[in-house]
Amino acid sequence: MPIVSLEELHSTYETILVSRGMPADMASRLAGGFVEMANEGVYSHGINRFPVFIGQVDKGQIQLNAIPECVNSMGALEQWDCQYGPGVLNGLICADRAMELAREYGIGMVGMRHSNHWMRGGAYVLRMARQGFAGIAATNSIAVMPAWGGKDHRIGTNPLIMAIAGDPPVVVDCSMSQYSYGQLQNYVLADKELPVVGGYDDNGELTRDAKVLWENKRILPMGFWKGSSMSIVLDMMLTAITGGNSVPAITEDQDGEFGVSQFLIAIDLSKTMEQSQYVAEMKRIRDYVLSSEPAETGDVSIAGSKIQTYIDKHKNAGGIEVHEQIWTQITGLMKAAS
Repeated sequence: MPIVSLEELHSTYETILVSRGMPADMASRLAGGFVEMANEGVYSHGINRFPVFIGQVDKGQIQLNAIPECVNSMGALEQWDCQYGPGVLNGLICADRAMELAREYGIGMVGMRHSNHWMRGGAYVLRMARQGFAGIAATNSIAVMPAWGGKDHRIGTNPLIMAIAGDPPVVVDCSMSQYSYGQLQNYVLADKELPVVGGYDDNGELTRDAKVLWENKRILPMGFWKGSSMSIVLDMMLTAITGGNSVPAITEDQDGEFGVSQFLIAIDLSKTMEQSQYVAEMKRIRDYVLSSEPAETGDVSIAGSKIQTYIDKHKNAGGIEVHEQIWTQITGLMKAAS
């Protein structure tokens, strides 16, 4: 697989965006959002999904130059209309606003309607955690998963995402499916079997065959009925809090996944606990977990602890290994744009 430097990846993305009428400063920030995700190891969204994103731009489903705006303010809670703009920029802008609210009220929440796929949702709560906050986020999606006991698609993967400040920050980006479609694609491209069952084959049997699941899309809810229930209640909360589109509306009322509903919550930890006590308590939790006796399956780890490993790996290698098929798609977009 070709190794692509971070600079080349950023420049390629930016060129493609500018060619579609996006101002250079906004294109640079959006490209940087994608590249940061890839550099921190989330290739599925930082690289693999970029051609899908551009496809939606070309269809008019994503408005590259739309700017989100506050349409309803209720103290620590605000509703923003993202006007079908790029989800990554919406997430960055609204994460910053949630932190501003939290500095004033202790907690800040921004409900976002008419947004778009924000790729790695962990990017926005991690942004909060790196500035001393705790962050919570969620997004709905098109119906791409059967509800528990069902066969056809009626619920979204609807990730729930959390992060908290620390050294390093802890971040959990958790799709309500056993595997997100981005992760599933990674296994398909690598021609590997899933480590644990990820859904049902065409005969209704549980399977670890990523290619079968990529084709039939009968993915399994995380925790079986628990993930299914979480997906449904998250969709209800997202719709009610944002005043935006539900999973049924996204699925039935339009041609494609766009105009989704999201929320971001920031909590100012400087207002909840004295700093030295906070550091000591977080260290105690971390040390307590990591002192576990390792199981046969491998070492004990805490979510987010391997991010720096990916950054160092890419720095030492001079870039990121990109699957040849995906890189051909991306460079093909640039050629079409030139």
